[in-house]
Amino acid sequence: MAARKNTFDDKLARIRALAHAEPPAAAAPDLGRLLADPNPFLVGEAAKVAADLELRALAPDLAAAFDRLLGMPAMSDRGCHAKEKVLEALITLEADVWDTYRKGLRYVQIEVTVGPPVDTAGLVRGLSAHALVRTNFPRAALEVTPLLFDATPEARVAAAEALRDTCEVVCAAVLHTRVLVGDPEPDVLGACYRGMLALEPRQYLPVVAAALEAGVEIAALALGESRLPEALLVLKEALVHANAEMEKTVLLGVALLRTDEALTYLLELLAEAPESRAIHVIQALSLHRHDTRLVSRVSEIVSARKSRKLARVFAERFGPNEDG
Repeated sequence: MAARKNTFDDKLARIRALAHAEPPAAAAPDLGRLLADPNPFLVGEAAKVAADLELRALAPDLAAAFDRLLGMPAMSDRGCHAKEKVLEALITLEADVWDTYRKGLRYVQIEVTVGPPVDTAGLVRGLSAHALVRTNFPRAALEVTPLLFDATPEARVAAAEALRDTCEVVCAAVLHTRVLVGDPEPDVLGACYRGMLALEPRQYLPVVAAALEAGVEIAALALGESRLPEALLVLKEALVHANAEMEKTVLLGVALLRTDEALTYLLELLAEAPESRAIHVIQALSLHRHDTRLVSRVSEIVSARKSRKLARVFAERFGPNEDG
């Protein structure tokens, strides 16, 4: 009787077993074979295990698997999930397979859906952009910049983040150009603002401040995530004229600064502001609900105000049910 071929379930079970191999290097031969499997799902699962085990020797196998996946019909890897896992593995292993990443940067996968056909490879292009930057490809900025004008928001966000990670000051001007052109997706603008503030804060803090003054809410979050001390004054000034929705975002921006000065300011607001604003302060401070000292201070202030509404919001945001 002929030996039974390994089934899909057999291979998947083998991949999961290899995740616990001791020593990890012992898993390399089998994972290498599984990365060459014709089933994209199994390739993606094998890639994840290779990354988790830090098997850098499998970088060539991963690159070959990615190249092969690019040539398969769209239906074989719907949503590009296997391609994404292989790219994530290559990034984790810091593999400098630049030609592979450049192919990924230009890959488009059109899939038929209930509505119009859609391109599902936006994240593939975005991951490829990150990979070129993280592996120090000499011309990464030149390769990545066109992706700022990609049709998919996730690719544009990834391009902005990758350009920030180049640490090249000139990339701040490139991100500013994307902002000046405009973008319908707040996440894209937010990524650009964060990059501008990270690369050249003195030049672009006024630009992001002006956007906030003009009512661009995502600018408040970018200012908070910048951790720049000067951002607190900008956010304080924005709070003076903010409507209820903008107020919530500005206060969250203050909380994102994570500085003692910013947290002290929020605690002062909690103690003195009208009840409606104090509710928004509690919501912003809940970002730090795992800081026991801060939670204790917030609890004291809420108790001192003797407001049932504030007490209820505090319980909702900081209580034991918040995490689960």
